[in-house]
Amino acid sequence: MSETVTGERAMKAIVPLLIALPVLVACKNNERAETLTWMDNTYNPHSNVSEAYGHGHTGWYVKSGDHDETLTDGSTETFTYDGCQMTLNFKDDRNAAAHHEIYSTGSLSFNLRDIDPQSIKLSTFSHFGGFRCEAMNPEQRKGVVCDHGEIVFLTHGGSPLIDGKTDTIYANRQGSERENKNTSEGAEGHFEVDDVQYATRFMKAFRHVVELCGGES
Repeated sequence: MSETVTGERAMKAIVPLLIALPVLVACKNNERAETLTWMDNTYNPHSNVSEAYGHGHTGWYVKSGDHDETLTDGSTETFTYDGCQMTLNFKDDRNAAAHHEIYSTGSLSFNLRDIDPQSIKLSTFSHFGGFRCEAMNPEQRKGVVCDHGEIVFLTHGGSPLIDGKTDTIYANRQGSERENKNTSEGAEGHFEVDDVQYATRFMKAFRHVVELCGGES
């Protein structure tokens, strides 16, 4: 068999692969974009478009009377993305008692490929009292409504690949003591979610998009 014939056969075998590869990449990118769009449309508020309130609102309440609940602590989270680059933005709820005088805003920025998909876990807690449900035994959980969730995720090997920024305001201070800005490099991030059933779906979508961006177990 001549070298020419052998080369032609090899080329015929390679051509289908060269055609299929861009198609697979395009399909993967489309799937990633669709997943991120669903996450954005449901987690982030879009009051001017779909009147969606979003699911990144969480709070902890205590009884202040026979029937009333008072917000003691709370926050709002949103996220933005550009391809596989994601930024989580958070701000304290100024209506909460803990943030009347001290309140913070901040962000966590990271690439989805750096997140370990196996590290993504959901825990639940009650909006009343902020009790962590997984930390309770069955007797303690009686009467506790586990209606809020927290989705925690880690980088591969605990590498400090999540860039954090925090801006804290001290309302009762003056001058240079009124504001404190910090930056950090960490390995952990989280989504706060106001609905456990939705949080389960969001966690699966987040893990899927991490894998599509190249994050591997």
